[in-house]
Amino acid sequence: MLTWIIGDHVKEFGRILNYRDELLRTKPGTTCVVRLSKETHEDGRKMFVAFYICFDALKKAFLDGCRRCIGFDGYFLKGVCKGQLLVVVCKDGNNQILPLAWAIVEVENTFYWRWFVKLLKNDLELGDGTKLTVITDMQKRLDKAMSEILPQVEHRMCARHILANWSKIRRDIERRNCFWRCARSIYEQELKKNLDHIEKIGDKIVEDLLYYNKERWCKVYFKYFSNCDSVDNNMAETFNSWILGPSHKTIIIMLEEIRVKMMIRIAQMRDFYDTWISDISPMALKVLQENTSKSIKCVVHWNGQYSYEVKEGHNSKHIVNLNRLTCTCRAWILKGIPCAHVIAAIHFKKLEPVNYIAHWYHRETYMKTYSHFLQHIQNMEMWPQSQNPSVIPPEVRVMLSRAKKVRRKEPTENKTGKLSKRGTQITYNNCHTKGHNKKGCQKTTQGTARSAGGAKSSSIGSSSTHSVQSVLKTRTGT
Repeated sequence: MLTWIIGDHVKEFGRILNYRDELLRTKPGTTCVVRLSKETHEDGRKMFVAFYICFDALKKAFLDGCRRCIGFDGYFLKGVCKGQLLVVVCKDGNNQILPLAWAIVEVENTFYWRWFVKLLKNDLELGDGTKLTVITDMQKRLDKAMSEILPQVEHRMCARHILANWSKIRRDIERRNCFWRCARSIYEQELKKNLDHIEKIGDKIVEDLLYYNKERWCKVYFKYFSNCDSVDNNMAETFNSWILGPSHKTIIIMLEEIRVKMMIRIAQMRDFYDTWISDISPMALKVLQENTSKSIKCVVHWNGQYSYEVKEGHNSKHIVNLNRLTCTCRAWILKGIPCAHVIAAIHFKKLEPVNYIAHWYHRETYMKTYSHFLQHIQNMEMWPQSQNPSVIPPEVRVMLSRAKKVRRKEPTENKTGKLSKRGTQITYNNCHTKGHNKKGCQKTTQGTARSAGGAKSSSIGSSSTHSVQSVLKTRTGT
């Protein structure tokens, strides 16, 4: 029964070359590489080393409709098939993940990252990395491979991992909130203000933070060509949790379940864009609506040409140029969706903000992303006979502890998946004062006591009235 559920480990490794041939036969344009050991086993067979797959439909999806921002990550396989799964993911026009390629390797090291990135470079036509953004989880081995193969790439580091390393000495909510304000700062004056605030928390705390190159994790220094302002690598982390079920199966069943999940997802995304209420993706429309609400408080002064001076509040002022498509707050150019200042200027000219959203978020671009399909594959018993030699499984390293099914969370993260209320001031709705709830509210306590006293006297009065009326009835004989 167990073999029927998770597969036959030895049999599937023996037919991995046949599986590769079946993928290439049914999906022209797909890249599938199986790497075997150089040494030959005693019985003449070779040992499995690595497997790489990038479907033609996913190549075209990236090239036709996705922003040039990709995230890399490695995932430990915890089931029958051991090793690590290397993956690269991007985002579509609605900010949903789109896996592009994945590989199974013995271990995550420089050699295998270099092998993976080289194959990916050819499949996605990445060149030397010009006008490409890559987000990683601070893997030193991957960083080395990236600098060799894609030297011109904009390389960002996941801010969540930097926060985890920086917060090992001191763990508090204020420190964490200050860090995220720094990471999400979009112009230098805002970053300096946030760093000054961190410096007040403790000695050398800013120096420890700036040990990590701020140009890699702070939005101030991000390039604008990808129209992606992500400061974390959550898109790759999401894929890891998405394949939790298949990762416990044998190699061919695992790869097949991932392929089927991708095939179904592409079909679902095609159905999803039929539900759009406009030609702009729901995510972009939501951001635009939020920024439109903020723009109400902005005051616009036009210079008579292309520039607009937009004042927000008492101390904030930004310059918008609709001809150059820029705003000094940089939010528009980083994400491709007009910020509040830009929307205020657009409304001043009686134009439509929707027309100033980057094409990545348009329905037409989204349809191009999911205009290609993954095809079905026959059952293993129906594959044509081949002359491929049988392959033996790799040697498995015995782990000392039980494999964990979920990612180990950092000390600064919430363990339950919900935001903690520690350190936050609550406000009681009845009296609109901070620092207490219903139980600690003096006004409520006094009001309750007063109403209880009134109820008691009312009941006493009604009972005495009832007794007087009964006496009168007795005396009159009625």
